[in-house]
Amino acid sequence: MIKKLFVLFIIALVGLPAASFAQTTPAAAPQILLTWKSSSYAPADFGGKIMPTSNSLITASAELIDNGKIADVSKQNVYWYQDNNFIDGGIGKQRISFSAPGVFGGSISLRVEFPNYSKGGQLKTVDVRIVKPEAVIESSLPSGKFSSSPLKLTAIPYFFNTDSPAHLNFAWNINGQSPTGAENPQILNVKFGQDMQTQSTMAISLSVQNTDKRYEFETASTNAILTYSP
Repeated sequence: MIKKLFVLFIIALVGLPAASFAQTTPAAAPQILLTWKSSSYAPADFGGKIMPTSNSLITASAELIDNGKIADVSKQNVYWYQDNNFIDGGIGKQRISFSAPGVFGGSISLRVEFPNYSKGGQLKTVDVRIVKPEAVIESSLPSGKFSSSPLKLTAIPYFFNTDSPAHLNFAWNINGQSPTGAENPQILNVKFGQDMQTQSTMAISLSVQNTDKRYEFETASTNAILTYSP
C-alpha cells in the first residue's frame, strides 16, 4: 500500500505544469551610456584617449539603455552639469559641447540626468582629466645611441588646443645652440663630423608652443641625451 501511494505521488509531481517551478528573472535597471571626446590635437596613429587641455572643446553624448535596448528619450528632459554647475539642457538634449576650464591639471565632474524617466530619475557622472600638453622626441635609436650621420629626430606633440601641428612652433636646441634652415620644423636632422669621439654625448632639447589661439600660450618641452657609439 505504501509503495503504491509513493508511485502515485511521483506521477502527480511529473504531471505538474513546468510553470509551477519557474522563477521570474528581475528586469535589469536602466543604465546611461555617457561618452565624450576632446578636440585637442594628437597624431593620427595615436591609439589612446585624446585628453582635453585648457579651453579645449569637449563634446559629450548620452544614451539611456533599458532592457538591453536604446530607449527613446527624444521627448524627455535631459540636463547636463559640470562640477554641479548647470551647463545646458532641455527636451531631447542628448548631445552638448562646452569648453574645458582655462587651466590644466585636475579634472572636472561631468553629469547627465534624465529626471522624468518612467522608471525613475536616472543620472550618470564621469570624471574628465584636463591635462598639460606634451612634447615627445621620437627616434629609432636603441638605448639612445647613434652611429651614423645625419641623425634624424621627430617632434611629436600631444593634447595641444589646436586642430593641426601647422599652428605649433617647434624650437630645437643642440648642445646649447639653435639649428637653422630646417624645411620641416617637426624634423631635426643632425650632421656631425668624422672627428666625433666614442661616448661623446649630444644634448637635444625641444620646446613646442601653440600659436593658434591669440591669448593662449601652451608650451611643452622635453630633453634627450644621445651617445655616439660607432
